[in-house]
Amino acid sequence: MLQNPRSMESRVGRVKQRYAPDGSRLVAGVVAVSTDRRKILVVESTNRINHWVLPKGGYETDEARPEDAAAREAWEEAGITGRVTRNLGEIRDPRTSTKSQQRSLYYFFEFHVEREEDRWPEMHKRKRRWLTYEEAKNCFTLMGRGELLEALERSSVLRK
Repeated sequence: MLQNPRSMESRVGRVKQRYAPDGSRLVAGVVAVSTDRRKILVVESTNRINHWVLPKGGYETDEARPEDAAAREAWEEAGITGRVTRNLGEIRDPRTSTKSQQRSLYYFFEFHVEREEDRWPEMHKRKRRWLTYEEAKNCFTLMGRGELLEALERSSVLRK
């Protein structure tokens, strides 16, 4: 499923990026839920310190399925390996597109973490953290990240 899961190189650029017929960028990501289902794993945004997001990124032309892209992004951004356990569906980017930021169509998957590695491709530019449902909900709401909030709501993380 995950091609070369131990590669310490993150993919960069959008040469292999997939797009929907309407021009939206296709993005795949994970909601990594702890074994006890009380927390989810988030990573620090590379754009803003102390802003936490779900591991996600471009679904590329050399990946057979969006699940493959999601698992790759989980490795690159969060240093986790495991398996997709559930499709959380498609989520349209609720933000309006601008010249610098086009709209995205997100494919999110629930992810069972089998290993959290000490070293991963983006370890020098991202921290990772486990948050409760309430902590993640508050974080995504304050940041105005409706797509992340929707993925959280569709996951099996416990609400209390």
